[in-house]
Amino acid sequence: MNETVNKILWTISVIAGFSAVILFTYLENLGLLYRVLLLVGLLIASLGLLSQTNFGKGAVKLIGDARSEVAKVVWPSRGETTQMSVIVLIMILILALVFWGLDTLLSFLSSFILG
Repeated sequence: MNETVNKILWTISVIAGFSAVILFTYLENLGLLYRVLLLVGLLIASLGLLSQTNFGKGAVKLIGDARSEVAKVVWPSRGETTQMSVIVLIMILILALVFWGLDTLLSFLSSFILG
């Protein structure tokens, strides 16, 4: 696709997106359902035009690739998730106690040294 067509599609897409928001705001006398349908319709049209640009085609490909990669992920079981959460909480408790002890020690030492 040449650069001129790409720029024209971008311009029309941006105009349609802004028009959707502006029309939703200024058509207050129209029912809410019709305003929402108009907003959604114009935004879908805007995204449809945008998907025909070079950038849009790359974005659609990226989304498709991301969905296929997410499908390959091996998610932890409920037991593994619970076990790791307990380990994290225990480590937080241990570190909180260590920092509390250090704070108490340093506070005692500073009050001892300073009088």
